[in-house]
Amino acid sequence: MLAYRTKLSSQMINSCISQHYHRDDKLVPTREAFDVKKISKKSKVIASIISVLLIFSLLIGIGLAKGHSERDTGSAPNKTATASFEKAKDNQKVKETSKEETEEATEESVTEPADEVPPAETNTDSTTTKLSEPVTKYVNISSLNVRNGAGTEFPVLTVVTLAQELTVTETSEAWSKVTFNNQTGWVSSKYLSDAKPEVAASTPPSTASNQKVAAASPSQPATQLANNNAADGLKTVGSNSQLILVTTNGYNTSKATIQTFERDSSGKWNLVLNTNGYVGKYGLTREMSEGGKKAPIGKFSIGTAFGQVGNPGTRLPWRNITADDVWVDDPNSSLYNTWQSRSATQGQWNSAENMTHPLYKYGFVINYNTERIPNKGSAIFFHIGTSYTLGCTATSESNVISILKWLDPSKNPVIIQTPIQELGSF
Repeated sequence: MLAYRTKLSSQMINSCISQHYHRDDKLVPTREAFDVKKISKKSKVIASIISVLLIFSLLIGIGLAKGHSERDTGSAPNKTATASFEKAKDNQKVKETSKEETEEATEESVTEPADEVPPAETNTDSTTTKLSEPVTKYVNISSLNVRNGAGTEFPVLTVVTLAQELTVTETSEAWSKVTFNNQTGWVSSKYLSDAKPEVAASTPPSTASNQKVAAASPSQPATQLANNNAADGLKTVGSNSQLILVTTNGYNTSKATIQTFERDSSGKWNLVLNTNGYVGKYGLTREMSEGGKKAPIGKFSIGTAFGQVGNPGTRLPWRNITADDVWVDDPNSSLYNTWQSRSATQGQWNSAENMTHPLYKYGFVINYNTERIPNKGSAIFFHIGTSYTLGCTATSESNVISILKWLDPSKNPVIIQTPIQELGSF
């Protein structure tokens, strides 16, 4: 194309040069001939410009064709770079998720005797079979959760113990519906046997001298722990008519079952509330330390109720929280583990917790470390929360309000916090 157009331009120039007038048979250049020379020079310039434009057009055409080819084949470099970047971002998300899951699994891991509590069971068969006649079975493990449904996702109602007699009315592949002492619930079938196992006496673990824990009574048969419910088997609540029982499935988990019981005129404990809650991030312990992120094991009296929006109707001593309120957690201060006025005590401590924390909208003081032994833990409360705590006990706001309204100082209420493995200590 370029060669053809160049040839055409040359022909035009030659034609212009041949235009002359003849005088006396001689070729005489006229004025027009001189003008033609000028035109010839201009034409050469124009031809050069045209040639450049043609070359430029061809280069653009080649570039466009290549671009179309790349789009058609899906091999555009920018798309590849974008895809690589997105893949890298996805890989990073996977790594971060994996890390979070690993941390969560570590945090919620349970350290416990191998035969104390059954491992997590999964109900793989949702179809249950009702037995034509009830069958008597016996618990063949030292402690077994009784749940509200056939699966570990259901809350724990109570705990039955070794050799306890249960009546099975329905079964599934992994679970059995049982009744005992006018109670009904579901247990893992693999921990039931036809023959009654022998029961040996158990000795409760010693109580740390620096904690406000009631002394454990002498050893007792494990079956006494759940004659009717978890409260009936307790030995240290003879003078109490209201009980908050906080239990965990092991020592290192933050997830807890919270139950409240009230004794009737006949002396029988009746279940009032059964719900889920949380304790310290790293579980429960008898060896508390300041900042250890564990909640204390023990039996404790209940102190002042508090809140930020007024008394919801509790009969406990009540204190409204203000912006001036702090709880001193400085082990070196003489005010350690006490509720103080910031403005009145400034300079007497180096560390204190603001009582205006949102989780303290409602709650009450658990009377732990009332002797205020340095570094043994401070500011142990029962408050609202939806996750692990740094040493307190927490449950939903509605549950906290319900418990506050229910508590009656005249009934000497107490709270017991323990892994279910240590129920025999109380």
